[in-house]
Amino acid sequence: MGPSADEQADGLVFRASTSGRFYSRPTPERDPFVAVGDVVEVGRTVCLLEVMKTFHRVTYGGKGLPERARVVEIVPADEADLSSGDVILVLESVS
Repeated sequence: MGPSADEQADGLVFRASTSGRFYSRPTPERDPFVAVGDVVEVGRTVCLLEVMKTFHRVTYGGKGLPERARVVEIVPADEADLSSGDVILVLESVS
């Protein structure tokens, strides 16, 4: 068994701020909000979380996260149920 998401890359992870069902794209026909290798900046939408049939846009940013980071891994599968604090993205710093 390999390292957990918390132990990968630079130790940088982006976590769910609330519980909900994870969606990586705005609709099934559209491209995902982010892909492995993308550089994300503060304010960029990374996913949707559905809570009680309401979709909430989740944007990158937060305490301890750099202004810009590269996506190393997208942890949850589409339509996975997440709890608050679950890892969504494993990241690495970008200079």
